[in-house]
Amino acid sequence: MKNDNLTSAPSVAYPIKVFSAAKILKNSAILQAPNDFTFHLWTQPTSCYHSHENYIEIFIVTKGKLTHHFGKEKTTMQTGDAFIMLPNQFHKHSPYKNYSSQHVNLTCNIPYAKDIFKMYFKTETPTFHNQMIKLNAKAFEMVLAFQQLVLEAQTESAKTLAVKAFISFVFSLFNTNENIAPEKPIPDWLQNFILKLNDFDFTSDFNLSDIYALSNYSQTTLSREFKKHVGKTLIAYVNDLKLNYACNQLKHTDLSILAISSSLGFDSLSHFSHLFKKKYGITPLQYRKS
Repeated sequence: MKNDNLTSAPSVAYPIKVFSAAKILKNSAILQAPNDFTFHLWTQPTSCYHSHENYIEIFIVTKGKLTHHFGKEKTTMQTGDAFIMLPNQFHKHSPYKNYSSQHVNLTCNIPYAKDIFKMYFKTETPTFHNQMIKLNAKAFEMVLAFQQLVLEAQTESAKTLAVKAFISFVFSLFNTNENIAPEKPIPDWLQNFILKLNDFDFTSDFNLSDIYALSNYSQTTLSREFKKHVGKTLIAYVNDLKLNYACNQLKHTDLSILAISSSLGFDSLSHFSHLFKKKYGITPLQYRKS
């Protein structure tokens, strides 16, 4: 199955693709999805009122704030907020004041969704008591990881698998309270720091002070709050990002393992291999051959 709606480049404004089967009403539209599932990354939160006739839509704000109009209600959504739209529910997006924003949009048609519902909800027609949820730090980190996985996929089949896994994961978020943020969610400043950290070029000539400089807080405060809200140390998180990048290099380049290790700033090849095996259970060489 070909999925022409899979996005291939991050951090730009993507045009909204109007489905050819859209029914245009006086002040709104009813959309019909041409594919089983789609992925978009939007940086322009402006749309007309519309509903989805044959598919479910989930969107997650990954940067900034936007306004979501759902029926007659208007809600300000910010980084880490997720919403599930069911068929025949009307909504639209609009900018919030002078804030910029970015949000991931995932859709899947009803037959595809029912298979996932059976897996997570034990029924084809679950009741969503909370259509909007606030993700905790760990769930939000996973969302960013899936987003990166889709955007960096090198082949159409890899994109398809990544989007399917992403959709399944996001559906699971609405079926458990474990991934919902507590009463005191991750602070906005820390969310912004994490976003900057995920975009950081770890192959550049950098040191830890460059990473701490991404925040306006002291090293002590940043390290303490990061561990408190994310559940792991900042160093461990940075190493995970570097190892994820290493995986991509091992699979899609001919660079030597030593060259990859050195480019990411690891002190030695043995240290890099130790961390890699601890995280993935196999050595870098075994991963490259797998």
